[in-house]
Amino acid sequence: MIKQGEIIFNGKSSLNMNLRLEKYPTVQMTSEEYEEVPVEGRSGTLILNKGTYPNKVLPFTFTKISDDIDNMDELYDWLTNISDKRLFFGRNDRVYIVKKVVIGNFQKEFISFGNIDVQFICEPFLSDVYENEYIITQSGFSFFYGGTAPSNSLIRVYGNGNVQIIVDDSTMLIKDVIDYVDIDGELMQIRDKLGQSKDLDTTGDFVELDIGKHVIKFSSNITKIEFKYIAKYK
Repeated sequence: MIKQGEIIFNGKSSLNMNLRLEKYPTVQMTSEEYEEVPVEGRSGTLILNKGTYPNKVLPFTFTKISDDIDNMDELYDWLTNISDKRLFFGRNDRVYIVKKVVIGNFQKEFISFGNIDVQFICEPFLSDVYENEYIITQSGFSFFYGGTAPSNSLIRVYGNGNVQIIVDDSTMLIKDVIDYVDIDGELMQIRDKLGQSKDLDTTGDFVELDIGKHVIKFSSNITKIEFKYIAKYK
């Protein structure tokens, strides 16, 4: 349970770091980016929705809980040496995914004012705390995606030769697979077991998950599929 004045980031509680939230940010609604295009002879403008969303920026102000905070190196390491990008704030069941942490003159702010301002630049959408994973051995497997925002997947396909995977109406064919291949929807990359690119051996489209039922089919020379995703929410 997230406590009053607490965030959890990089696997640690701010309270355990002797920091308490002094000022809570106003979290803006997630709004689709758009472009206004003037049209000659027409009042107003034409609105073109881009289908993209801006980063979510969360500015926090922390203050010292007590005066016995001396380890600036530990605090700096917590905010900069990031192994867990999840940020828990205000709720336990969903998280923000941090892309970058911006801090000011860390030591001067603490010594002079007893507080620090930290800005977390996050992905546009909230995420589930943990990823979903399916081990699939039968073609025709189906699952329900419950997120309200689109999400990408990481698919590891085990097999040899020319393999084909179909997710809903999207088909992808990958040639000359040895043991397995990764289909990384987030980075839009196809990689072999050595991490080398197989983009040139691939035809077809990456899949973007939206709310509803999804069906996965595949060719007979595929022995197993590991399908992973994290549900996103606007």
